[in-house]
Amino acid sequence: MSPITVIKTRYESGRYGYESIYAALKSIYRTEGHRGLFSGLTATLLRDAPFSGIYLMFYNQTKNIMTHDQLDTVLIPAVNFSCGIFAGILASLVTQPADVIKTHMQLSPVKFRWIGQAVTLIFKDYGLRGFFQGGVPRALRRALMAAMAWTVYEEMMAKMGLKS
Repeated sequence: MSPITVIKTRYESGRYGYESIYAALKSIYRTEGHRGLFSGLTATLLRDAPFSGIYLMFYNQTKNIMTHDQLDTVLIPAVNFSCGIFAGILASLVTQPADVIKTHMQLSPVKFRWIGQAVTLIFKDYGLRGFFQGGVPRALRRALMAAMAWTVYEEMMAKMGLKS
């Protein structure tokens, strides 16, 4: 999916004027080779794999704090959703630096060729704050998506009697 992620990031930036996904793929491959289609892949992996684990840890810990036994069953989905929002925000903040690095590498692959170079240039240009640019919209989007998915999962498991 990396080539699609690169194209998505470039479309969203407004810096590139690709006419279609196919035109974008062709242009990137022609001008940057296969490396262009996979720019930021390592940073993407350093963002996505930890996000899931960190999210699950925060979600489970937050759920354990809540006393489900004393709750009205009508409130359980809202509690699960709230735990998911909280976990999503925390996991997003922890993985935000990797997302910033990935985005820089995908938008300017000539300038940001490898992670160490990207870290150095981002820090030099923006300081520590630069690694958290765009954190609020990303945290909200990721938190809402993850919370919704886990709430549905929890409800389905409960309805099927697979989880207490």
